Amino acid sequence: MSSYELESLGRIMAGILRHFPERFNLEMDEEGFVDMYKLVSAIKRKRGDRMRWLRPTHIIGLVETDPKGRYQVENNHVRATYGHSLQLSMSLPTDNIPERLYFPTTPENKENILENGLTPGDRSMVHLSKTWGDAYEAGSHREEETEPIILRIDAESAQDNGIIIQRAGKTVFTVEEIPPEFISLADEEDIQLSKKEMEERRKDLYYQGPPLEEEAEEEEEEEVLEEIDHIPDEEEDIDDDKIDDEPSDEDLEGDDDEMTDAELDVEDDEMTDEDLNEGEEETDED
Repeated sequence: MSSYELESLGRIMAGILRHFPERFNLEMDEEGFVDMYKLVSAIKRKRGDRMRWLRPTHIIGLVETDPKGRYQVENNHVRATYGHSLQLSMSLPTDNIPERLYFPTTPENKENILENGLTPGDRSMVHLSKTWGDAYEAGSHREEETEPIILRIDAESAQDNGIIIQRAGKTVFTVEEIPPEFISLADEEDIQLSKKEMEERRKDLYYQGPPLEEEAEEEEEEEVLEEIDHIPDEEEDIDDDKIDDEPSDEDLEGDDDEMTDAELDVEDDEMTDEDLNEGEEETDED
C-alpha cells in the first residue's frame, strides 16, 4: 500500500469499527469484532474502484504496523480497541497499568472534574493517557488556542478500590469513570517522568510512533460522519468467497482518481473525553 492508501484505509476502518458498522451492513459483536472478510467486501462495495485492490492481508498489515496499537485481529475478526461511541462490553488487558495516568482538560472544566470526577459523555469510556506528554498532546489537538490543563489520575489507588482500568493501546487506557478522590493536578514531577518515558521510546527500536509534535490532528465528529452520509444505501453485494488473500497485478495498479477531503474525513487518532464529561459539548481518537 502507498502511504495515501494506508491513510485512507485507516480512516475508513476507524469510522466503521468505532462508530457506524451498520452503515456498511456489518454485524459487530459485543466485544467490538467484525468479520475481516466481510469488512473487506463492505469497503469495496462502498468505495468501488478506489478500493478494488483491498484484501484481508492489507487489513492485517495495517493492524500489525499501527504505531498506537489501535486495532486487534483474532480468528479472522478485527476490532478497534478504543475510541468507540458504540456501547460495547469489551474485554481488554488489565495488567501492567501504570501507577499514574493523565487526562487533559481546559481551565473552564478543571474545577468541575476535580469536584465531580471523570465520566464519559458521547464516548462509551473515559480515555486516559500514559504520560503527561501524551495527555498534553491530545489536549493540544482539541484546544488549539488554549493550553490544556493536565490532571493526574492515581491509577494504583483507583484499582485498589475496585475500579477496572484497561489497556486499550500503547499509550491509551480506558475506564468507565474515575471518582474525584483519585484526581489531582499534575506537577513538575509528572513532566519529568514524561520526559524520561519519551527518551525511552526513542531508544526503543520497536517504537514506530512519530514524535508527539508531529502527530496528526483529530477531526471533529461532524467531519467523521460527513463522508459516510453521502454513500448510497443500496449497492451490489460482492461475493466474499471471491476475495483472494493476495492482490493481483491489476489490483495493485490503483487508479488515478483523486479522493476529496470529505471522502477522507474519518477519524483515526486518539480521542480524549475532555468535553464529554458533561455531555454538553461536541467532540472529535484517540
